[in-house]
Amino acid sequence: MRRTVETYYDILGVRKDATPDEIRAAYRRLAKQYHPDINPDPNASERFILIQQAYETLIDPDARVRYDLALQRGSASGQYGPFQWYRPGGQTIWTQRFSWQREMPRSGMGRIGSIVLLFGVGILIVLMLMLSLIFRLAAGGRRQQDS
Repeated sequence: MRRTVETYYDILGVRKDATPDEIRAAYRRLAKQYHPDINPDPNASERFILIQQAYETLIDPDARVRYDLALQRGSASGQYGPFQWYRPGGQTIWTQRFSWQREMPRSGMGRIGSIVLLFGVGILIVLMLMLSLIFRLAAGGRRQQDS
């Protein structure tokens, strides 16, 4: 049994061949209806965020093409399509699956390797400072003798 997922077109209530003006009009209408400052329903803010995501994707020609391709391939599941993590221009998009708790990718070095690397870098810095001090003292002693 295949679960039907609400697409961005369904969220805004527009056809797949809708013009940017039709998308803007649908967004404005829904934004007025579901804006959290206007609608007291606790689910209105989540719906408003979905409406914003749909509008940002469909109004941008590049993002819309990627979204349509993902829908055709079946790899986009509504608001959780793979193209949404990053948009050109550096804008990231909020998703419900985001978490600061996710694991960092493994570097292969491990925790002990990282500690050893930091310790080694610290030792190198201390040695460079000591050598610098020794050279300054040696150079300073010669200057006083020349005077």
